[in-house]
Amino acid sequence: MEAQSTNSENKPIVLLVDDDEEDRMLMRMALNSMEMAAPVREFDSGEKLLRFLQQETTGHSNSAVNSWIVILDKYMPGMSGFDTLREIKENPDWQRIPVVLFVNTQNEGEMELCIDLGATVCISKPLYFEEIKELMRQVYQHWLDSASSAGNLSIQ
Repeated sequence: MEAQSTNSENKPIVLLVDDDEEDRMLMRMALNSMEMAAPVREFDSGEKLLRFLQQETTGHSNSAVNSWIVILDKYMPGMSGFDTLREIKENPDWQRIPVVLFVNTQNEGEMELCIDLGATVCISKPLYFEEIKELMRQVYQHWLDSASSAGNLSIQ
């Protein structure tokens, strides 16, 4: 399932990838509840995200890459979040896309692998709406900051 919103100037497009429809809905609600609501495009699998990226960057200017933020769940059937992240970062056209990878564990090895694979940040999936909203605010703010200068995302 994919839902599409239109892009607005000076706003990132959040590419939300999670097989759990309820989790996507909560993230979308958190984004929409903020003043700076960014357009959201949803995908229920890593494969669908990669098809979208391929379609949007093949034969086109890659300026769209600079407006995307990928929010990716690690645990999905088929292609996992780690596999999807690896594919994104191995493609020279997509390497600059910031990726936030959600995991459901505090496993130190998984967190390190996540960063080694090129995620901007790897974090446990928030459990409560206010936590989701705060995380979305931080991700959005990071995008605004990095749009004018190269920075690193630091999530508390």
